[in-house]
Amino acid sequence: MVIIKNLFQATRPSFLLITILGCLIGTASPDSHQASWHIQALSIMVAITVHAAANVMNDYFDHINGSDALNIDRIGPFTGGSRFIQNQTLSPQSIFYFAAVLALICISIGLYVCYETTWLLMPIGLMGIFIGWAYSAPPLELMSKGIFGEIAIAIAWSLIVIGFAALETHQFEMEAILLGLAYGLMVSNILLINQIPDIRADLTANKLTLATRYSKKGLQYWYTCIWLAAYLSQLSAVFYFSAPKISLITAVLMPAFLRCARQINDAALSREKLKTLIIHNIVSVHLYAALLCIALFI
Repeated sequence: MVIIKNLFQATRPSFLLITILGCLIGTASPDSHQASWHIQALSIMVAITVHAAANVMNDYFDHINGSDALNIDRIGPFTGGSRFIQNQTLSPQSIFYFAAVLALICISIGLYVCYETTWLLMPIGLMGIFIGWAYSAPPLELMSKGIFGEIAIAIAWSLIVIGFAALETHQFEMEAILLGLAYGLMVSNILLINQIPDIRADLTANKLTLATRYSKKGLQYWYTCIWLAAYLSQLSAVFYFSAPKISLITAVLMPAFLRCARQINDAALSREKLKTLIIHNIVSVHLYAALLCIALFI
């Protein structure tokens, strides 16, 4: 039982809620609903398992490159990985094989869902698994390639919305693509902010994230451009396609994102301010996803 609990905790379950919200956004976005409840439940399991596998794989490769071991500035539980390898709770080999098992589980369930619904989901699932691997693993190691890490996250979480919309309609909806992009961009800003405490360790390990390449002023610019692009994508879905205008209720959170952008400079002053920034940003992105989901269901 202890090993099962440890493996479960190694997936960083507290971070999986944002993926569930993406599933619900995709389910709510189309006009027609065709998938049965058990297919939807299995599909949510696939999305969560892919996310969990990516988290575990990230822990393994951050152990290999040394960044987690070097990270004395981490702000747990938000940055620096699960620490299960560093604390010798699980061996690196156990983490690696666990990631492989999770990947096989999601592929197996995903194939069944495709068989029962539409094979249009196949390329979405394969791309999601590929990004989960390419983000952390050599030779691509997108997490070490500056903005490509954020792009990978934005695409991966966009695919969740697009995939669940296709599950319902058996086609790709432009509305869902734009809403998915908005959601994915917001999620990528969680990554951007969470990289800041790890800058020193990442630089030492030659893990060149976006945060390591720019000053705090530059990160303010990137953060602001990303959330503005998210709102622009959502506006396009509303005014050029069939997304409901009530979904623009998410605009009430714009002051929260402006505040987070301002806090990026202040966060350099103290560890406590940096932790506050991380929490504010995570809560704001989750509220954005929840409001969008509720508005679409209404």
